[in-house]
Amino acid sequence: MNQQSEHLSDAQIEEYGSQASGAGPETEAWVETHLDDCSLCRSRVLDFQRTQFALLPDPKVNTVSTSDCPSEDDLRDLAAGLCSEPIAQKLKAHATTCDRCRPLLQEYTEDFSDEFSPEEQAVLSQLRSASPEWQRHTARKMLKPKPSSLPVWIPSWKWVLVPAAAAALIAFAVTFPIMYARRDTPDKVAKLLVQAYPEQRTTDMRWPEMAWGPSKETLGQTPENKPLSLLRADEAIQRQTPETLKKKEWLHLRAQSEILGAAPSQQLIEDLTKATQSKPASQSLMFDLAIANVRMGEVTQDGSYYERAKTVLDEILASFPPNSAALYDRAIVEERLELRGPAIADLTQAGSLEKDPAWSAEIQQKIQRLKSLR
Repeated sequence: MNQQSEHLSDAQIEEYGSQASGAGPETEAWVETHLDDCSLCRSRVLDFQRTQFALLPDPKVNTVSTSDCPSEDDLRDLAAGLCSEPIAQKLKAHATTCDRCRPLLQEYTEDFSDEFSPEEQAVLSQLRSASPEWQRHTARKMLKPKPSSLPVWIPSWKWVLVPAAAAALIAFAVTFPIMYARRDTPDKVAKLLVQAYPEQRTTDMRWPEMAWGPSKETLGQTPENKPLSLLRADEAIQRQTPETLKKKEWLHLRAQSEILGAAPSQQLIEDLTKATQSKPASQSLMFDLAIANVRMGEVTQDGSYYERAKTVLDEILASFPPNSAALYDRAIVEERLELRGPAIADLTQAGSLEKDPAWSAEIQQKIQRLKSLR
């Protein structure tokens, strides 16, 4: 097996998924590690198992996804009852109008609604309300092989010995919360927030890593209106311990999540203020603090927050090489403080540094609007 390949090959999937798998312990450990992080290969393993049990969906089902479609992992979670209520509502609303997701959800729902033993039903019932710690403990116990009681062998990756396909799918559902907890890395949550920003840009302000999206101030945002990527990020952040959330990378993600969700808390601003006083200064946390202050000023109509934001942005531009995002953000603040001349100057410099055509277009629009007011 080529352990360096990006995805498992068809032969590796079949070898790993077949009853006669000859993979050694080291190879199996690598495969399991890969499957924990690769939704595509997990889907292929599950499809192999479904094929073995003649459970593949109707080939006429439309499998072409759109940019709005959730992943099959999301649909399986929904069918298994493992989604939080806000995410479940969002997925159900989409599936009812999507020719690709509706039949897939129906297939997975049928898979998970087969007749289960009382023990299996109890597991699912407990999972829906159990803590992550309980889920990890229970799954570890369930995933220990019991060759004396069950006749059919399913490979070691997060599966149990099962008498039929329904129980195999139950095992898959049991382990999903564990895999999600293991996948809650800062990098993965950051990608969710980068995806959410263009859909949920609640302020004119921007972070350097974010792609352009139309600005739409939204106060009192409800979960039903949040993008699925933002809901996923929120849940991942909420699963972290208080100690973890004190770390710089998680504080940064928490700040972005709160700001995109609607409005930052005063506690967040205090935490960011304290964190940015450490040396060397973190540019990402300084951006968070500036944007949080601007957002709080927008919510409260208190101009003192704009003054604080400008102080932070002045420090960013004095301490780090000039970048388009910092100049653009300072121009937004200067406009709120009625400093139109400095705002135009910062926007002009930002435009000369900007490489993204969409952000360049917005910068030029703001320059023209400010000039028309003079």
